[in-house]
Amino acid sequence: MNSSTDRYEYSTLEVDTEAQERNQKAYAAAAAADQAPEVNQYASQDFNYPEVVGGDTPRKGVDPTLPEAVQTPGTDSEKILSASEPRICGMRKKIFWIVVVGAVVVIAGIVAGVVAGVVTSRDNDSVSDSTGVQDGAQGATDNATALFANTRLATANFTDGLGNENYLVAYQLNNGALYLSAWNSSHKSWVVSPIVDGKTNNLGFDSVRKGTALALDVYAYSNSRRDVHIYWQLPDSGGLATIKALTYNGTKGFSTQSTIPAANWVDSAAGNSYISTAGSSLASYGKQCDLCNQYTYLYWQTSNGIREASYQNASQGWYSNNNVIQVDISPPSENSSMVQAHVAAATTDGHRSMNLFYRSTTSALSQIVNGDGRYVGHTLGRDIGPETTIAAFSTGFNETSTGWPEPLGFQVLTMDPAANDGVQLTYYKGSSWTAASSEVQDLSDCTALGTMVANHARRIYCLVSGDGNATEIVEYAWQGNPDDTSTYSNYNRIGTVVTTVS
Repeated sequence: MNSSTDRYEYSTLEVDTEAQERNQKAYAAAAAADQAPEVNQYASQDFNYPEVVGGDTPRKGVDPTLPEAVQTPGTDSEKILSASEPRICGMRKKIFWIVVVGAVVVIAGIVAGVVAGVVTSRDNDSVSDSTGVQDGAQGATDNATALFANTRLATANFTDGLGNENYLVAYQLNNGALYLSAWNSSHKSWVVSPIVDGKTNNLGFDSVRKGTALALDVYAYSNSRRDVHIYWQLPDSGGLATIKALTYNGTKGFSTQSTIPAANWVDSAAGNSYISTAGSSLASYGKQCDLCNQYTYLYWQTSNGIREASYQNASQGWYSNNNVIQVDISPPSENSSMVQAHVAAATTDGHRSMNLFYRSTTSALSQIVNGDGRYVGHTLGRDIGPETTIAAFSTGFNETSTGWPEPLGFQVLTMDPAANDGVQLTYYKGSSWTAASSEVQDLSDCTALGTMVANHARRIYCLVSGDGNATEIVEYAWQGNPDDTSTYSNYNRIGTVVTTVS
């Protein structure tokens, strides 16, 4: 039987101690050789293998335990990290940075979600706050299509071929758009239509000065056909503003009983032709009757006074001589209120006229009469402040015959915030002007916002603060009798003009 000691010397007869000692040394050397690292005999300086530590038998004091095996690449098992690889917070560098990047992404997502939620909530609150409508007016000032609290107003009127009365009111919305509300006495409801809606006729909201002056008139060709003109200002530059104008041609069929499209308004040659001071008022007139002034007129203010432009026919177009109107009284103060009221003649012997009312540089409430091809100036016996709002309409006819049953008269209303005395009346009767001493109490609601206009039908439109502080346009009708001065301050509140944009 062979064993691991078969090669060693031994005797069965007697013990040879020297042989036993030699066998023990040989056995120890063989055992040590079995545990020593293997040396590759093919290694050379060009084909190197790792250096062998302890190339001889293990030395005393050296741990003979071999290093733990490490799997080689290419296996399906997970790689085991060498003890010498750097770590961060106890993790491999690669794993550490993956964790950091993932944390940043998660945090960014949370922040984005919170911000989006806040913005959405804010938008929802804004929408919910701006949806209320009270008595025809939009409910909150942050609604883009609500009536602009500081809008200027313009109004005109006409009687159609069926004898119906038609009233027009132009105004501005919060987003800068211009709109028109129309009333027909047969239809008996307000109809709202766009003029400048920000997307039609290449007119954006930046084509309208915020708080622009407005002028509106109707030119009558006949009882069944009429043009409507509107004027406003482009955004100002250096204290000046270019005047813009559109016309709604009668051939398009102007209606006060249904909405009319913004696309039917066309450019007028008056637009982009004249420049006013930025705070100028605008006033206009269109032919009203056969015994009224026959052309279309536009008035505006410059630093030197009032300018006029007129339109007679298509062949001549618009004309202005670039000079201010010259009269023998003080010129108008710059950037102040200015309105126009026309007077018809009842016979061919009468005198038709257009009448401008304004504040002069001496603070006087003044009048310029444009009649029979000449200008005449008058002061009305009342001083007003620079921020005063003026509204005016005429009564009767300008006739020369004695005892005419409907003599000429004017009602001029003023609101002076500096005086804080409400709406004041200055009137013309007989051949003289009178400044009434009492406030027009029926119009007291108009004083807070200080905007008021009048048309030839003796209708007054002013801004008031309605329910929820929403701005509204309120309509009043004069109840006075031209022959009785005690009735001159009587007005009836008709109701609120609908301005709701559908």
